[in-house]
Amino acid sequence: MECHRCQGLMVVDYYIDMEDDQGTHWLRAWRCMACGEVIDPGIIQRRLVRESRLQGFIERVTGRRKIRRSHLIVPI
Repeated sequence: MECHRCQGLMVVDYYIDMEDDQGTHWLRAWRCMACGEVIDPGIIQRRLVRESRLQGFIERVTGRRKIRRSHLIVPI
């Protein structure tokens, strides 16, 4: 997989969620070997929601509909 920020190599990495009340919780995410960008399912979901809201705003302001594919959807 390719990083959307720097086009570097993304690898699967595992992290520990220290804020979980029921002990440690392991989280699987993608990490870029070049720039260190980390993407997990929660980050992907928030970016997709933000992108769709922005797209709706652009449609209302310009009156034109622009369809674009998101590069943020990755299989985890």
